Amino acid sequence: MPFTRPQAALLARRLREPRRFLMAVVGPRQVGKTTLVQQVTEASGLATRFASADEPTLRGVSWIEQQWEAARLSAEDAGRRGAVLVLDEIQKLTGWSESVKRRWDEDTRSRRRLKVILLGSAPLLIPHGLSESLAGRFETLHLPHWSLGEMRSAFGWSVDQFVFHGGYPGAAPLIRNNSRWARYILDSLVETTISRDVLLLSRVDKPALLRRLFQLGCSY
Repeated sequence: MPFTRPQAALLARRLREPRRFLMAVVGPRQVGKTTLVQQVTEASGLATRFASADEPTLRGVSWIEQQWEAARLSAEDAGRRGAVLVLDEIQKLTGWSESVKRRWDEDTRSRRRLKVILLGSAPLLIPHGLSESLAGRFETLHLPHWSLGEMRSAFGWSVDQFVFHGGYPGAAPLIRNNSRWARYILDSLVETTISRDVLLLSRVDKPALLRRLFQLGCSY
């Protein structure tokens, strides 16, 4: 049976409430944000449209409009139960917050029963969108790294294993092969954070030097 994090219960309660706020699920990479939202929406029985801005065919904020319109149709078909729209990695799209604000306000005025969940990294979502264009329209659910208790329950880890390897469930099956585990951490966490998140947060003229600086820092 898949492991369910405690935050799932809170998200499930919010989905059962009347539509009031956008829900922003934020946290570090590789802590199970997408998995948690999928678990909750599947258990809710609500019609759900899940879309990720990682999709190679997207083209700017027009992609948001397409996903939103499709979700509106699902909400109309569902009647009083309504529907859920989940947008993952939306911070990658320039102008995303203004587009979301416009459509959210349209749905509020029209009393559409469409609930919206945004997923992403807190440093990228909150300062660059939520707290600016969407102030007063969202609630945040913070999803931190897995705790020792969670890693112990899900994988049977000891304190020493947790201290050394950290709270990353995706890497847990690899710890018996240290070189493979290290490669996963570098490729899925370190490189992704530098090449995507850091470069989205601020201008970096020489990304190769930034990577080298990070490597030197870890060496000492």
